Amino acid sequence: LGADAAARLGLPAGLPVAPGGGDNMMSALGCGCSVEGRVAISLGTSGTIFARTAAAARDPTGAVCPFLDATGGGLPLLCTLNCAAVPEEARAAYGLERDAIVALAEAEPIGCEGLTLNPYLAGERTPNWPQASGALVGLRAGHLARPGLVYRAAVEGVAFSLRDGLEAMRRQGLGDCDEVRLVGGGSKSAFFRRVIADALQMRVACPAEAESAALGAALQAAAHVAGAADIGAWIADNHDPPVGENVLEPDPAAAAAYDAAFALYRRRGESLFGGGER
Repeated sequence: LGADAAARLGLPAGLPVAPGGGDNMMSALGCGCSVEGRVAISLGTSGTIFARTAAAARDPTGAVCPFLDATGGGLPLLCTLNCAAVPEEARAAYGLERDAIVALAEAEPIGCEGLTLNPYLAGERTPNWPQASGALVGLRAGHLARPGLVYRAAVEGVAFSLRDGLEAMRRQGLGDCDEVRLVGGGSKSAFFRRVIADALQMRVACPAEAESAALGAALQAAAHVAGAADIGAWIADNHDPPVGENVLEPDPAAAAAYDAAFALYRRRGESLFGGGER
């Protein structure tokens, strides 16, 4: 920090200045995705998937953004328009508190007896279906009288949308990942975490520090001060962001049911809205 700037800011001259970066780039550092082998999923109003790779993605469809990360590698990123707000629509429709409808949803079967909720309430960008809408398909007598079933279908629909996105990421260079670092408001839900873990068949861990972007900026600055040649490796070796108590292993016994429900979700989405790029 130069003397003039230091005087204006009220800081000591000579302080190291780190370069900073974009929100997703800093979040990757702060949630433990500064090295390959982990992928981050943010469950917010939109769903975001990103991970460190050796090089930028080259997706001609534009579904996977060719970002670079803050360590010299790639940061392929995929964003869906519809995520944590979709189950809230189902909850609001029945006028139930969240704990009450989650308890009902936990008692319902995986796959929701063939009920699929395609969660495209705002259209969708991934896949490229701007004309899409939300669709509840496979209704049978009595289904609408079971709020837990509809809520579970909404959560599963979001999980399947993210699984679809993760497969697109893999087609664009994302290697084998054994763990998902889950962030965003939806990650606070134990039910959401369980569905994500089982639908993706991946370990799910929530970072102990929820403000992952702010932590990532601090870690990047620390690596810069330390003179690290490889920022990502330095963070992994010295300050790998810890996870909290919310670590879930996938249930292998649930895999087949989720695979079947995911295949049905994709067939119905294609039948209703297909024609855009995946």
